[in-house]
Amino acid sequence: MKTTALSVVLGLALMAAAALSAMPPPPNYQISSPSSQLQNEEMIWVCPTDSNIVIADWRDFRLGYRRIGLGRSTDGGNTWIDSLVTVLKYDLQSDPCLDVDRNGNFYLGMLDYSSDDLGSGISIVKSTDKGLSWSSLVTVEGPPGLYFEDKEFITINRTAGIYDGYLYIAWARFPNPTRIMFCRSIDGAASFEDTVIVGPIQYDSTCPWGDYDAGQFAFPLVGSDGSVYVFWVGADLDTITCSYPSSLKKVKSTDGGVTFSDPEVIRHTLGNWSQVDGGVDVYNAPICAADISGGPFDGNLYISYTNVDDYWWSYNIEFIRSTDGGAAWSEPIYINDDYTGDGAVFDQFHPWLFCNEEGTLIAIWYDQRTDPINHYKFDAFVAYSFDGGESFTTNHRISEVSIDPNQLEKSFSQKPTFSPLALSPTESMEPVAGKIAEYIGVTAFKDHVNAIWTDTRNGNQDVFGANWEIPFMEPRLITPVDGDTLINDTTTKFKWATCWKINDDHYRLEAAYDSEFTIPFLVQETDDNIVPQPEVIPYMTPIYWRVKAFRLSTGDSTEYSDTHVFWVGICFDSDFDGYGDPGHPENVCPDDNCPTVYNPDQEDFDADSVGDSCDNCIEVYNPDQADTDGDNVGDACCCTARGNVDDIVGVGGPIDVADLTYLVRYLFQSGDVPPCPEQGNVDGIEGVGGPIDVADLTYLVAYLFKAGSAPPEC
Repeated sequence: MKTTALSVVLGLALMAAAALSAMPPPPNYQISSPSSQLQNEEMIWVCPTDSNIVIADWRDFRLGYRRIGLGRSTDGGNTWIDSLVTVLKYDLQSDPCLDVDRNGNFYLGMLDYSSDDLGSGISIVKSTDKGLSWSSLVTVEGPPGLYFEDKEFITINRTAGIYDGYLYIAWARFPNPTRIMFCRSIDGAASFEDTVIVGPIQYDSTCPWGDYDAGQFAFPLVGSDGSVYVFWVGADLDTITCSYPSSLKKVKSTDGGVTFSDPEVIRHTLGNWSQVDGGVDVYNAPICAADISGGPFDGNLYISYTNVDDYWWSYNIEFIRSTDGGAAWSEPIYINDDYTGDGAVFDQFHPWLFCNEEGTLIAIWYDQRTDPINHYKFDAFVAYSFDGGESFTTNHRISEVSIDPNQLEKSFSQKPTFSPLALSPTESMEPVAGKIAEYIGVTAFKDHVNAIWTDTRNGNQDVFGANWEIPFMEPRLITPVDGDTLINDTTTKFKWATCWKINDDHYRLEAAYDSEFTIPFLVQETDDNIVPQPEVIPYMTPIYWRVKAFRLSTGDSTEYSDTHVFWVGICFDSDFDGYGDPGHPENVCPDDNCPTVYNPDQEDFDADSVGDSCDNCIEVYNPDQADTDGDNVGDACCCTARGNVDDIVGVGGPIDVADLTYLVRYLFQSGDVPPCPEQGNVDGIEGVGGPIDVADLTYLVAYLFKAGSAPPEC
């Protein structure tokens, strides 16, 4: 049957529709003042001492060149007043970042540099009045003209520990090859200590290209115990093959940022500094968060990043976590819940993470699934994790209007000009920093979320945002994967993402043989999000399942989830261990090497295709399982000659003095048990204490030295 272009289009449309939650986008609003120029690279924070105060910053070209925009809301993010940062050292600014301490003091960081190459640095300004005014400019920089600082992020210790209030900066220092730099302030950004290289240049003289960049997108993070981490994406130099795959890296400090561990690779990534449809640059930048809530997941570290599927070349938002201070990391899961299997086409990129004071994780990103035909335009999406990053909820859209890559290119001036016209009409249209720059932002106070992103609904790049309460949405089904054919119906479990807070959520699972759930064969009420499958499910019968969630504190419930379907493949499996009975070519499961005994490990020590659980001679290869005397001990293991206790044939035959010595040691000196006890039963008579006794020793002496009778045959 041919697949027509129309059917492909319809299929993609159906896939996209199925992946969209019924949750409507929250109301959107413009944060930046109207401008025909670029606004991008946004961050946002809510004030911890007054949740009505929300501060945002972004890169702003309203004057025709790079400056930093600043927004302030006093009503939780509904209305905004914006301006430009005016406390500056040089004439150009970029790469804005933002953070706030426990007392509500805001810190704004920016790349501050000279258009005439007089210098560049990381400048920090501070507000002690909840964003009303900004002062105390401090710049961290290298010698003028020697280095260029780039892509800085800041973080503040809010743990109330001995390092509380310390401010940390991490960034990349050029020229190439780059280094990852770090600096700290222990006095509220009044001053900064000397810079430290935490990601040095990589060099190996055996490789033809010598120097390697340390990387980019350095992200500092403070754990709940006050440990300081720096994460970044960089090359993992293999000095044997001279390959250098893109990798997530980290260093750790346990003394407040004075000293750091050596860089180590967390995992390799793919697709760094590439493009999605529309010519938008994407990166494997590690976006990090830490749980410092004091709750059940306190101490967890989280990383989200854009990573490409190495087969279909579609980008997804991958997520990993560490529960042991960064020593080990989980296998990645996808935060995005659209179709990601064979033929996936929708790209997701530019994630951001935030962990609120209750330990709830909030993730936002750009997503193409709302453009199923062209997968070109994209929207801002969000998901939540209530279980410490084990799973993420059903996704929902937060931008009301899709972002159009065609509207992202704008002309601009690298040099400042204070002419009202700002730009000359001859300047060409060109992308800046990958068209839409490199990050967006999200923050929250308990269940109230504020997000910020770059939007094109006005025909150019503007800063838009939204605020909403975390919704109670229908569960996201995880396994069995929709459309799967399962081989083993006893090990796979029904699993879905938790969709509300721990100890306040309850679920109803239904499974049926019809999609209408006329008579469900399974109805399970549970406070957990994992339920074992029934022991017996008919092979190759479609099994439909869905889940509904209940919130205990309020008594409300969600709609049922999407319905997923799966099959259990044909598998004649008498012992239900996932391996089929031999002799059934129609089985979709592998043959069982012990079909009558449950042995899911299929261990086979002697590799004779008979599992150890059934083998009558485990240590000797005997696929025929011959057992002449019917004693359930295979002939290969049974007695071959009584008296040959050591199971070794000597010069004079199978029985010699070595056998006598072996038997003496066994009987009187706690020696080894004979390999085959029957061979030690020299006289063929069972003794009172077992098959071997002194009578056997006497019989063997008589045979060897007194011309006694030979031992009877086995």
